[in-house]
Amino acid sequence: MKSLSKFFAGMFNGVSRATLVFALCLSMVVVPIQGCSVTWVTTLDNILVAAAPALINILNIIAIAKGTPVNTSLAAKITADAATIKTLSADFAAASAAAAPTACAQLQAGIGVYAADESEVMALAAVSDPATQTKIETLSALVAGTVTGILAVIPNCAQASSMMASMSGKAVPLPLKTFVKSYNSTLTVKTGNIAVDAFTKSHKIHVHSKFVRVASLGFAE
Repeated sequence: MKSLSKFFAGMFNGVSRATLVFALCLSMVVVPIQGCSVTWVTTLDNILVAAAPALINILNIIAIAKGTPVNTSLAAKITADAATIKTLSADFAAASAAAAPTACAQLQAGIGVYAADESEVMALAAVSDPATQTKIETLSALVAGTVTGILAVIPNCAQASSMMASMSGKAVPLPLKTFVKSYNSTLTVKTGNIAVDAFTKSHKIHVHSKFVRVASLGFAE
C-alpha cells in the first residue's frame, strides 16, 4: 500500500458564500463586478459534496475492516477542509483584479491541505480481507481524481494550474455524475464482511447536497 500512500501524496459556509456572491452579481448587472461568474464555483462545490463523503466512507471502511475505532478527528478535518475550499473559491470568484493573485494562492493552498487529507487516509489503507482491500483500492483510485477535477474547473489561477500539471497522469478526473455512479456501484458490491457490507449499503454519495435534494423533491441526485 506504499504506492497508494504516495499516490494520494457553520451556516456561513462555502455554499452560502457562493450564493451571496451570485446574488450580488445579479444585483450588479449594469456595472458587473470582476469575477462574478460563479458557475465554476457551483461545479467545484458539487464535486466536494460528493468527494468529501466519499473519502470519509473509505476512512470508515478501513476502520470497520480492521476492527478499530474510526479516526473521527480526521473525518472532521476532511469535512472542515472541504468547507474551507468552498469558502476560498467564493472569495476568489468575487476578488478584484488586485486581490485575485492572493485569493488564488490561498485557494490552491486550501486544496493542497485537502489533498494531504487524502494521503493520510490512504496511509491507513492496508487491511487483511482481500475483498475489502480491493474495494478500498478501487474507491481510492476514483477519489484520487477528484482533486484534479477540482483544480480543472478553477479559471485564471496560475497556482491551481501548476498543481494540476504536477498531477498529470497520476489521477484522471471523471465527470461528476460518472464518478458518483462508479463510486456507488463499487461501494455497494458485497465483500462478505457483514459489518463492511452493512455500512456501504447505506452510505452512497450524491451529486448535490441534502438541502438541494430535499428542495427538488428528490429529483436532484
